[in-house]
Amino acid sequence: MKKIIFSTALVLLLTSACEKWIDPSLNIDPNNPTDLAMAQLLAPVEANLAYIVGGELARWDCVWMQHIAGIQSQSAENDIYTITEADVTNAWSWNLYSPGMVNLRYILEKAVSKNSPHYGGVAKILMAYHLGVTTDHWGDIPYTDALKGVEGNFKPSYDTQEQIYNTIFTLLNEAISDLNASESVFSPDFEDLIYAGDLSKWEMTAYALKARYSLHLAKRKGNQAYTDALAAVSNSYTSNDDDFKFVFGSAYNNSNPIYQSEQERPGYYTASATYMDMLAATNDPRKEVYFDGTVGSKPGEPNADAAVIGAAYASSESPVYLMSYAELKFIEAEARYKLNAADPLAVVACNEGLKASLEREGVFGDGTWFNANKVTSGNISLEKIMTQKYLSSFLQIESWTDWRRTGYPVLQLATGAVINEIPRRLPYCDEERLYNGENMPTGITVTTRIWWDAN
Repeated sequence: MKKIIFSTALVLLLTSACEKWIDPSLNIDPNNPTDLAMAQLLAPVEANLAYIVGGELARWDCVWMQHIAGIQSQSAENDIYTITEADVTNAWSWNLYSPGMVNLRYILEKAVSKNSPHYGGVAKILMAYHLGVTTDHWGDIPYTDALKGVEGNFKPSYDTQEQIYNTIFTLLNEAISDLNASESVFSPDFEDLIYAGDLSKWEMTAYALKARYSLHLAKRKGNQAYTDALAAVSNSYTSNDDDFKFVFGSAYNNSNPIYQSEQERPGYYTASATYMDMLAATNDPRKEVYFDGTVGSKPGEPNADAAVIGAAYASSESPVYLMSYAELKFIEAEARYKLNAADPLAVVACNEGLKASLEREGVFGDGTWFNANKVTSGNISLEKIMTQKYLSSFLQIESWTDWRRTGYPVLQLATGAVINEIPRRLPYCDEERLYNGENMPTGITVTTRIWWDAN
């Protein structure tokens, strides 16, 4: 009996002691934190955005726009316009929405609770960018009712593209106000891998994006779209130093997405003969920057001897341009020309865009080539503006939007194309059909025009 009493007492003693000395935090997985600071979320959001915009989306869009050619396996299928709902799941579900927009929602909530409008302004610009990329690729998308999985809402309704564009402009306008707030408990600093906390450059980016997205609505709003774009241009970038770009790192897991693609699937992508021939026609010095060679592969006709993407765009530390001074000047040139074809400032803006591109690529030289190829008041046209923009936007997804808006450059259908026109949108991903099918728009094909792309 004494042994039993002693044993029972010992168990009770040990149990009581365990309750006192075992740290309950031992049950918390440090790899799955329940809360993060805004500074911990910002850099991953920026990197993730640049990775998808400069990677998977660029490889699809710029194959269709014939900057590059896909010549093996999946890339060769993309070259003739084959793309499935399973192909786009990674971009939709695991980059743009999560972690992208999900983490931005957390930053926005924290910016309010921590009285930190400067962080809120940056997050709103990044959210507007995510929405712009997503809606420009898919059309109607979930947003107002989305990003609420933690609240148990796994079947969000879709906003129309018109609603999404209204949201984009609201976010950008609010961002400008937030960035100019006189007080902010926390402000972005070195963890901001794009501008290192320079709020003036973020504000210029907000205006640059207002110009871009205003121009997208030209088919819907006519001259008002051009007027709105010009109003934003006047408050935006003043040189290449202001470019909205993300520079990747030397470590493989921090490296440029085109570099990673080339390392993992060498020989999948080469120069397109369309782009190469347009550059070669004027002996454009950017040709040697964009490609390592002079031969291109014709759309739908794989050529293993075609040039590969040059080191400036396919090395581990190559930047991805999200928005640039060069693009801004071409936006200005288009808007001015469409409002008044005789406006001499359209000529000035177009030539400034070309010069900015040449200087960015380090090939302006003494200006001889530029002076021989710049536009004049006697030969400027929308086609010339858009062609110069196209040649200045290597591996940038905005070229696909420009082509859908304007029809320039004029591109020939790929040999062996599986459809009778170049795609004008992406299919919705399979996860949406399987888990949110009751809300997902139906009857959509890759040639169905999105709202701003109306005939």
